Amino acid sequence: MAFAIMRAKKLNSMGTVAAALQHCYRDRETPNADQERTPDNDHLAARSTDEAMGKLRERLPEKRRKDAVLAVEYVMSASPEWWQTASADQQREFFKRSTEWLADKYGAENVVTATIHRDELTPHLSAFVVPRTADGRLSAKEFIGNRTKMSQDQTSYAERVADLGLERGIEGSRATHQRVKTHYGAIQQAGRDVPHLTPDELKPQKVKGVSLAEKVFGAVETVEGVAQRLNAKIMGSVQPMAEKAAVSAQNERRAKELRETLAQQQKRLQALQEPFKGLSKDQVAGLIRQAVKLRQENEQEKQERAQQIKERFKAKRERERSDRSRGR
Repeated sequence: MAFAIMRAKKLNSMGTVAAALQHCYRDRETPNADQERTPDNDHLAARSTDEAMGKLRERLPEKRRKDAVLAVEYVMSASPEWWQTASADQQREFFKRSTEWLADKYGAENVVTATIHRDELTPHLSAFVVPRTADGRLSAKEFIGNRTKMSQDQTSYAERVADLGLERGIEGSRATHQRVKTHYGAIQQAGRDVPHLTPDELKPQKVKGVSLAEKVFGAVETVEGVAQRLNAKIMGSVQPMAEKAAVSAQNERRAKELRETLAQQQKRLQALQEPFKGLSKDQVAGLIRQAVKLRQENEQEKQERAQQIKERFKAKRERERSDRSRGR
């Protein structure tokens, strides 16, 4: 079972936007990215951090609150196993639909940039949009809203890519999500093996000198220096494996929580079905018709009460207006 993944993060200062864009365009060191594959990344709307920042400034209104959200950063991807079987056409279609979903939601003019990152283990789309409303205001609340609105966005996005073999996570699940940065960092490092130490690596290596003499004649590692270098190399490989184990443990917990959620939903369904047990189809249909009729009657009664209140209020206002006229 492969899931559609969509995460959003609010950015409320030019500094945080610039830092996020520098990461997007690899202007700063990105440990979990393969530099040899970075040229394979595709920048769909702006070619550089400076160009993206320029487009951002053009879309920002002159008057805005100090705490206004300036941009929303999106990460859109799919479960790692999906990328292993998806065809090139399916992958292209996934990114196409992801950008179209953003354009439909925010307006194409407000999509500052969108980059397909292929230099990490799991390909994904990184996009930056300005939450500018039709009347020119900045309002992330209107676009992202509360938990219900965000859940609706997850459903809408999953429906857009459903025929590509992707599903939405169970709605209302008690399962918690790992931070995107931590998740992808663990996945990126997971496949590395414990390093093999060669005899040459056990020998003291030349290092950058500190004193003038060392700078002129060179310096050699001490025994402690060799130990520190090798320990650092081993830990650099073991740590990602530990993170992978943590991800696996979390996935197991999530599967357990999903099973519990499903069991709860089945209990609710059984509770709803209980009153109809032992009844024929005609009897059930009759009860449903009766329930619909009662609901319609209740709605009509509610409207009549509202109309009566409205008329009484109107009559009261007319009496007060008449009293004020006579008082004059």
